[in-house]
Amino acid sequence: MATITTVASGDLITNSRTDLNNNFANLNSDKIETSYLDTDTTLAANSDSKIATQKAVKTYVDAGGNVNASTTTKGIVEEATQAEFDAGTVTGGTGARLYVTPALIKGSQLPIVKTYLNAASPATWTKPSGLKYVVVEVQATGGNGGNAASGGSSGANTGGGGGGGGYSKKQIAAATLGATETITIGAVGVTSSYGSHASATSGSTGGSASGAASIAEGGAGGSGSSGDVNGGGGAGTFSNTMGGTGGCSFYGGGGKGGVVTDGSSGTGYGGGGGGAQSSSGAGAQNGGAGAPAIVIVTEYYS
Repeated sequence: MATITTVASGDLITNSRTDLNNNFANLNSDKIETSYLDTDTTLAANSDSKIATQKAVKTYVDAGGNVNASTTTKGIVEEATQAEFDAGTVTGGTGARLYVTPALIKGSQLPIVKTYLNAASPATWTKPSGLKYVVVEVQATGGNGGNAASGGSSGANTGGGGGGGGYSKKQIAAATLGATETITIGAVGVTSSYGSHASATSGSTGGSASGAASIAEGGAGGSGSSGDVNGGGGAGTFSNTMGGTGGCSFYGGGGKGGVVTDGSSGTGYGGGGGGAQSSSGAGAQNGGAGAPAIVIVTEYYS
């Protein structure tokens, strides 16, 4: 601020003249020439010798002040809402690119795993809001082990192991799913499926044979189809001296074959049952049950 000397009523004319001249000189040295004022609301001059007016600055700020940011340009960004984050939106309501806060990332929904078993078949899956995609796994039922009839004079009777159930896995975008999808969890001989997107067939039941010279064939393994990954269940084994072993599946193991006993049930999901065996003079024995089917739906939201 310029220094101003007050002219008193008792000052001499020569003193007053000096004070006035000094005051004018001080005011003149501190003034801003109008040529230095810049009213351009874009501040395009980018100058160290120009001063933007209050109106120019306000207009510049109100207009955003800069271009929107991009992957190669610094600029304006906008904070994402939870809905925009969940939807994977690139730009916000102002047209600027969105940035994500740690709180949004921390608060994003974890995947939800849903399982469906035979007792619920057929089941209805309903598409939830905010879903991005699902990963579906269909594990079909294992085949039952073969039975062994009561042993006769000709020797042991045997049952082959049941085949393991087929397997199918598929990632499916939410946009390609219906509002609902029907899930079938099949018993032996019935195909398990998730809508029309992925399916798998059950393992076959093991065969039965009479007499030491006969062999009980093992059941064939099931197969998967329509998935990104499709797997076949293992075939059941066979023997003419004991029950065959059940075939394995992706989610289960085969049951053991019996020796003058019933066969063991398959384990986990989709394992084939073990075959039975009955020796001469013994009663009939039953093959082990194939392990049940399961459909697993994992829902992803971000």
